[in-house]
Amino acid sequence: MANEWDDFLGMSWADYQLESDPSLAYFSSGAFAPGQGMGPAQQQYWGSQSGNIWNQYQGVLGSDVRQGVESPTTFVDFLEQQPWTERYSSLSPSLRPGGGSRRFNPSTRFMYQ
Repeated sequence: MANEWDDFLGMSWADYQLESDPSLAYFSSGAFAPGQGMGPAQQQYWGSQSGNIWNQYQGVLGSDVRQGVESPTTFVDFLEQQPWTERYSSLSPSLRPGGGSRRFNPSTRFMYQ
């Protein structure tokens, strides 16, 4: 049986909810899904990156529009395509939560006292 909302919106009600509220889509995406194998530091990092990820999506969407793509990338699709673990692993230790240069490069003043 066809759902009238699905026909009207051109997508399911659940997809509409995710697309209409970017934070809902972001915080329920692969970066935060249970069983992704991410530790607390990774989740802390990605929790503070929602604005940056949204801006990256806006750039992709703008490119799609400029190129005349008929069905531009949705935010949910964009989030599903993100290699979360690989992106986190490529960060320098100083950019990771709790990481800093002192942990990996202690000052010699404290080593010889």
